[in-house]
Amino acid sequence: MLMIYSPPARAAEREYIYRVILGEFLGLDYTIAYREGEHVELAWTSDEDTPAKKEGSPVRRLRMPDVLLQTPDSLWLRPASLPKLPLDRFAPPAGEPEGEPLPVIYGARGRTGRYIERLGEEGEEGYYLGLDVFGSSLFMLTRYEEVACREKDRHGRFPARRSLAWRESFLHRPIINEYVELLWELLHKLWPGLSRRKREAAVVLSHDVDYPFYVYGRSRLRMIRDMSMDLVRRRDFESARQKAGVLLRSRRALDRDPYNTFGWLMELSEQAGLRSAFYFITEEHRAKSGLDGNYSIDDPAIQRLLREIHTRGHEIGLHPGYHTFLNPARIRRQFEKLRQIAETNGIRQDVWGGRQHYLRWQAPDTWQFWEDAGLDYDSTLSYADRAGFRCGVCYEFPVFNLTTRRELALRERPLIVMDQTILHPEYMGLGPEEAYETIRQLYLECRRYNGVFTLLWHNSQLVKSSDRSVYRKLVLELLGQHQP
Repeated sequence: MLMIYSPPARAAEREYIYRVILGEFLGLDYTIAYREGEHVELAWTSDEDTPAKKEGSPVRRLRMPDVLLQTPDSLWLRPASLPKLPLDRFAPPAGEPEGEPLPVIYGARGRTGRYIERLGEEGEEGYYLGLDVFGSSLFMLTRYEEVACREKDRHGRFPARRSLAWRESFLHRPIINEYVELLWELLHKLWPGLSRRKREAAVVLSHDVDYPFYVYGRSRLRMIRDMSMDLVRRRDFESARQKAGVLLRSRRALDRDPYNTFGWLMELSEQAGLRSAFYFITEEHRAKSGLDGNYSIDDPAIQRLLREIHTRGHEIGLHPGYHTFLNPARIRRQFEKLRQIAETNGIRQDVWGGRQHYLRWQAPDTWQFWEDAGLDYDSTLSYADRAGFRCGVCYEFPVFNLTTRRELALRERPLIVMDQTILHPEYMGLGPEEAYETIRQLYLECRRYNGVFTLLWHNSQLVKSSDRSVYRKLVLELLGQHQP
């Protein structure tokens, strides 16, 4: 069995990150032995107690610096404990993950000035890896920097531009997956008999239902204003034409509503062998601010839609409203409402999850509120303004509350791309071809590590034929063809 010789400081955090990296991501059995020191060492127990060792055979070890988790209490979760910029970088040797040099979030060079060295002390052999793999992974998975640095955008969100990944140009890379692969390569060199957990790449298509039908909550005067904006400011003649068609038809003709793309979305998913998740807002009353959608979950048309989604084998989830991410009572109430509506309509699911509206989320509070409400997973964690790997990983993982120092039952399913992030002019503002290529590259990064690629595309972001074309191409030509 693998033995972890670990410094004792912050045992709760250590036990969490050892279990996630070694136990869950790699599928290895291990035991922890605490002892004072500046390094974390991995050894095989048979190296410690075999007759060969007693006869002088060297002990094989993998030694790594212990940086973040040695932080003094006075600096813990404070800006002074954040990585120093610019980050150092190094190129792993041949046979390790190829590509751009690895940024070192936390770490220390070895005695010869390199990040990977052979151990040369008497009575031992192995490697020194100058990455603080466990501390850096804890930093990314728990969103440590978002607790230490509370800067927010106008929607109360931590912006990508303040993140370490954006400032150091690795947001497009699942950096923790890269660290794990390097760790595994060295472990396997030391103990070739080790075997790791087998993974299969997966795709999760999700759809936040903010506006299920265009006509809901809109007067004819409002529709005329919308068309004018499309024509004059956005030069979007196609959207204006679709909205004009709504004006000329009965408001009850929801089957031809431009936002009613649910059947089309499900059909595409089914053709590609995929399953879609639809996340619904369940506010008891329509919000006057216009930030919480334009419908009531009690509406008979919405409940018919819920039943259709369920009957076709797709998932239903929660999309807590704009003002909920720091309001535990409201999150709980909205989830209870969703469960009650589901029960009334004969909808039963073993797993319940969803995503915060506007991606409004705060570490670690919102996670804790979801846990307390009884949800199984969250899929909020992507930046609104830039696509990529906010948590540095393309695997689902259990979350940890840095304030209470407890691992939660809740799991995070990181969101990699949101349509608005890619297309909206206030964010990345990409055209159709650039949008497709950006999403394709992020998908291929996930697939490289047999990870989970999670895409959010709103049902209301399909009015323009160019948007429908990009989404269709993504699902049928890229994502679907690679499924097992």
